[in-house]
Amino acid sequence: MKKRVIRRRQFLRGAGGAALGLPFLPSIVPGRAWGQSVSFDPGPRFVAICTNHGGIGEDAMFPAPTSAVEGMQLYPGMQVHRGDLARTVRGDRASISEVLTGPANVLTEPLVAKMNVLWGLDIPFYIAHHTGGHLGNYARNDGNGEAGQSVQMQHMPTIDQLMAWSPTFYPELAGVTARSLHGGSGRFSWGYSNPSSASGAIQEVRSDFDGPSYFDQAFPGGLPERSEADQPARPSIVDRVIDSYRSLRQSDRRLSPDDRQRLDDHMDRLAELQRRLSTVSTCRDVSPPQHRAGSANNYDDLVDVTAAAFACGASRIAVLGVHERDYVEFGGDWHQDVAHQHMLDGPQGMLLEANQKAFERVVLALASRLDALEEAPGKSVLDGTLLTWSQESGVITHEARSVPVITFGSAGGFLRTGQLCDFRNLGERGRLRDEDPIVRHSGLLYNQWLATCLQAMGLPPSEWQDTPHNGPSGYGLPSIDDDYAQSHVGGVVENASDVLPFLRG
Repeated sequence: MKKRVIRRRQFLRGAGGAALGLPFLPSIVPGRAWGQSVSFDPGPRFVAICTNHGGIGEDAMFPAPTSAVEGMQLYPGMQVHRGDLARTVRGDRASISEVLTGPANVLTEPLVAKMNVLWGLDIPFYIAHHTGGHLGNYARNDGNGEAGQSVQMQHMPTIDQLMAWSPTFYPELAGVTARSLHGGSGRFSWGYSNPSSASGAIQEVRSDFDGPSYFDQAFPGGLPERSEADQPARPSIVDRVIDSYRSLRQSDRRLSPDDRQRLDDHMDRLAELQRRLSTVSTCRDVSPPQHRAGSANNYDDLVDVTAAAFACGASRIAVLGVHERDYVEFGGDWHQDVAHQHMLDGPQGMLLEANQKAFERVVLALASRLDALEEAPGKSVLDGTLLTWSQESGVITHEARSVPVITFGSAGGFLRTGQLCDFRNLGERGRLRDEDPIVRHSGLLYNQWLATCLQAMGLPPSEWQDTPHNGPSGYGLPSIDDDYAQSHVGGVVENASDVLPFLRG
């Protein structure tokens, strides 16, 4: 008997039919992949790599502050500093700091010149354990403190989703099979239930942890086996239900406002599904990764697929959640026994090891892979990208003050690179007045970093400044704790929509 093979693209075409049924409306119920060289300029790209906890000593996370020798009076009572990054080579290893370490033949001088280390970016209230703060949805926190609890109902779309649905970022979608990719651990990315109209509830965007599922995000149904001209025309999924939708949407008086929104959301999702299935990828010679044992192997797959998707324009946005604990042998409760005990030598050593490996295996690996892909003569894919690595907190677990941010790429020349930027106000006015024995200083708002990312991707403040719950400046909720309010100077809050000092190329 001849065995019939059903390919993934055939399956997804059929799955589109399964999605045709209208959603349940309560109000009307009676009673490993490899990329290749490219030769086009699709626009800037954005990668956010997010890790939990933090709690790493500043002397291990950052280069020596004495290397930031150039000062600038930013506001009365606040001076910020910068310096050029320089690597230290010992044998076959190169370092910017203890955490920012990797193979010398990967963390090369040219790659360091495309890197930035940002010190002194603050979420100015006790957000505690969170995943939403990385990209701007501060409401996604665990409510471990009064300030965090007070903002839990004020959800905002994360900056990756503002980019993904912006006509400025994606002026056209030819060849784009995924507006944004989401891999690894989740809860970092949030968007509107009806993103095309920027309406409805703010919902979590699903993330796939394993490589094969992440590959299917970038290449739904696999790669085309025939040219676009040879593909048979398919009836539109939306067209097959549009009459029923219009009839129900416009004429049924029993339809509640919530169900009307739910129906609109459903049609919006069908339209995006139709668009993705109808898009023929330009990628060739990309092999899907296989399921492999071990969490760390999944991150290797995420790096490979992201590089391949960026190289051929299948997507220009990726959000990767990384559990740093996956890189060390530990059988206990990482959160309680390691992260919460960060001040002890043993747990601190494990945090350093875990984050160094996460930097080397994910952040540095993806940066070097993108830098090896030539987009135009003398220009790599990384040159057109802003790749960021952020952590949940700074030197104290759950305290999002001086959150470390590491970047690679200039976003097509928008950003100046090769710098250590120290935004802390090291004067007496900037010292945080709290009871913790670690002396800390306020800096600039993390909201300003998010605003810088949006502008580096081409989105002017007019596109996002008036987002519901946003502050009058920067991107993110304007909540500020008393200790921070007493330590920052005039201009820090008011000018948070400006590109961060030293970064404008």
